Amino acid sequence: MESKANKNPRFLGHRKFGEFSRECKMKGNGYCPQPLEKANSFLSKKWTISIITTIGNFKRLRFNDILKRIEGVSAKTLTERLKELETKNLLKRTFYKEIPPKVEYELTLKGEKLMKAIVPLIEWASDNR
Repeated sequence: MESKANKNPRFLGHRKFGEFSRECKMKGNGYCPQPLEKANSFLSKKWTISIITTIGNFKRLRFNDILKRIEGVSAKTLTERLKELETKNLLKRTFYKEIPPKVEYELTLKGEKLMKAIVPLIEWASDNR
């Protein structure tokens, strides 16, 4: 008898819904939480989600524009988070050789996909305060 999970057409990467990778320690059907746990290691850092959604909302922003829009974040922390997000290929940093120098940040395709995944979580959190 074919399991219900095998009939589900949704795919998680190269696996069908309900199929776990060999690395997953969870048994049974459903989603393996391991990929989210790995993503959580950087998403849970303070200001990361705010930075992603702020840049995503405005498409392209300069450093000081981001700093002004996220109340409470320091310039040092913002710089650190922007570098982390750029390293993870979630942000694109564009430097313009002008006087004064100009730098803009925008989400990459990977960053846009992450933002689309974050929006329902933001809506859920807003509805369940």
